[in-house]
Amino acid sequence: MTQPGPTTDVYRVAFAAAPCAILVTSPAGQITLANPAAERLFGCRPGTLIGRPIDSLLPTHVAATHAAHRDRYAARPEARPMGRLRDLHARRDDGRVFPVEVGLSPIRTDEGLHVVCAVVDLTERKLTEDRLTQQAAMLEAANVKLTELAMTDSLTALWNRRTFLEQMDIQLEWAVRHAHPMSVLILDLDEFKPYNDEYGHLAGDEILRGAARLLRDRARRSDFLARIGGEEFGAILHGADRPGAVKLAEQLRAAVEAAQWPRRKITVSVGAATVQFPRPVPRPTSPERSHILALADRALYYSKQQGRNRVTHIEDLAATA
Repeated sequence: MTQPGPTTDVYRVAFAAAPCAILVTSPAGQITLANPAAERLFGCRPGTLIGRPIDSLLPTHVAATHAAHRDRYAARPEARPMGRLRDLHARRDDGRVFPVEVGLSPIRTDEGLHVVCAVVDLTERKLTEDRLTQQAAMLEAANVKLTELAMTDSLTALWNRRTFLEQMDIQLEWAVRHAHPMSVLILDLDEFKPYNDEYGHLAGDEILRGAARLLRDRARRSDFLARIGGEEFGAILHGADRPGAVKLAEQLRAAVEAAQWPRRKITVSVGAATVQFPRPVPRPTSPERSHILALADRALYYSKQQGRNRVTHIEDLAATA
């Protein structure tokens, strides 16, 4: 390799060998210098960039207003390092528009203000960023799906027991804080095990899915429905007092009884419990959910004892006692 002699030759060799595309423009916006990297970047034959207006390397919609940008820059010239403006584009000789990053350095000469432009092609970086964005979106969707699968019952598409218990804690705290009633229902399909034994598990699964659809269709939008056991469903009734809970439970029971089932009549027994708080508590300590569930379960057991296909509220037992 020939060793450069005078300082000017060093600058010329460095300019030509620079891996980054470098252009120098005149006060009129004409390209006065362009290194080989710039010629390769813009798809130009050697020497053909010299004398061209810098606007010719810009997309058409940008070139029309670029002169005004150059005038503003000439009024307040300053070094503009790369990384400040990322949404920039340039145009190759074949017309292809591609994203770029541009750094500017002003040089004052006797002829006026010249500008050194360093240009970096961001095509690969943008493609990588787009791939990463797409992968992040796919990962987020997968996480949402996994969360949904972890919270729902795969057979009935209702919430599962764990989610039901977590929601009970949330609803109980809300009820205590605002002194609103809250009720819980436990619904159990009657004689489900004999049905499964006689017709098989696939037929039993069909009944469970059908019952879940009925409950979802009849419940209020504010109610929280879940499958909490084999043939057992739970419902958290937001803001429902005892009469409201009994009324909704009776509607659910009647809907199951009146439905057209494929092999024989299906009924459901229901146990209900209600909690009511006398005054709002700013920093509530929620009552134990297990106690409320135990009350609803006792009421359900009573419904089963009394012949099934009925609704019992725990306060009915207290009145009977």
